[in-house]
Amino acid sequence: MNLFFRLLLVFIRARLSGQRIGMLDPTRLKFRVWLTDQDMFAHMTNSRYMSFGDLGTINYILRSGFWPVLRKRGWFPVICAQYVIITRMLSTPQAFELVTRVVGWDDTYVAIEHQYRRGDTVHARMRVVARFASQKRKRVLTGDVMQAMGVTDQSPALPDYFADMISEVRDRRTETRQSEPATG
Repeated sequence: MNLFFRLLLVFIRARLSGQRIGMLDPTRLKFRVWLTDQDMFAHMTNSRYMSFGDLGTINYILRSGFWPVLRKRGWFPVICAQYVIITRMLSTPQAFELVTRVVGWDDTYVAIEHQYRRGDTVHARMRVVARFASQKRKRVLTGDVMQAMGVTDQSPALPDYFADMISEVRDRRTETRQSEPATG
């Protein structure tokens, strides 16, 4: 619940800034670790990194102009895989900056990176693989989204770690489909 107010601030600031970013441009958000963000060991709890990552994604969607396009078509992002590397813990009352950027995409998936920074030091890095889904349960390809956004650029080459994550997501989805009982 305490991230609800931060979510409202993200919406308000993105709306008021009017600043539109390009597809591969990073977005930046500044936060401070509150007591309610900590675990019993006085560090920001592991799950909070994921929650802040969601705020970074929402900020990116708003500032890139994706929001009205997605809403109009009934599309929404779905996280398929996340990987967090925490190299230095954050604790109260430290301020940090969340830098979010799209690293690249393929026909189905988008690769996103979040960095949790204090000055020049990266305290944590989160890698996310997401896809788009439709409220009408129709398949949405990344190319459909790019076309709707007017993006004609090709994706930069995905780093191996993102290609590996996407491959693993595809493998798990195939396993799940094969293990489902036939209906009929």
